[in-house]
Amino acid sequence: MSGGAEDTNSTGPGRSRTVAVFATLAVLGLVLDLWTKHAAFDPGFRPDPPKPIAGGWAMFQLTTSFNEGALFGVGQGWTWLFALLSLVAVAGVFFWVFWLGGRSSAWLTVALGLILAGTLGNLYDRAGLHGETYPDGTVRAGEQRYAVRDFLLFTFGDPETPMPMRYHYPVFNFADVFLVTGAVMLVLKSFQAEEPESEAGDIEEPDVVTRPASSPETEPSDPPGPPPAATVS
Repeated sequence: MSGGAEDTNSTGPGRSRTVAVFATLAVLGLVLDLWTKHAAFDPGFRPDPPKPIAGGWAMFQLTTSFNEGALFGVGQGWTWLFALLSLVAVAGVFFWVFWLGGRSSAWLTVALGLILAGTLGNLYDRAGLHGETYPDGTVRAGEQRYAVRDFLLFTFGDPETPMPMRYHYPVFNFADVFLVTGAVMLVLKSFQAEEPESEAGDIEEPDVVTRPASSPETEPSDPPGPPPAATVS
């Protein structure tokens, strides 16, 4: 029966693989984000000079910056609020994957795995687990810094334009990359038409023209000729 097949698939090897993909993306993404942040914020790190890309229309630079707000620097100073929202997002991702059937779609599995990796990476920073403190000479010198570590900087503009006058994209990190990628994937998924689920017994059989068992399979014979002439006895 179709119901039994659906129950088997919901706990079968196919769903186990999608859960493994989800967990692998989340763990590897988190490790990559934290490792790159650790390398960029090493005390011996020095920002690189900008490197030209695409003939100088774009410039890339490794630098260091702390973000006490959300993505793109929105809401500076509200770190605690965004940390709370991150916890809600983590719970929402797990609920979507394991209770709302997110693992039934490979596309959703990848998107949610990336979102979880990015959320956990920035939550780690907002909780102050990186151990960074405010530098000497500032009002809060020596205090724990509850902020996200960013280090990737891109600027855009005409190659002849002086650097201060070019467009500076907000400094970001790999957690932000994962979050934006996962969000874009969810948006694209929302435009996909839902396929109607067929129930058992709803499948219509194609029309088949049958012939009676007694019908001949060959072309009809020629019509009978005139009756034979009467014989004289």
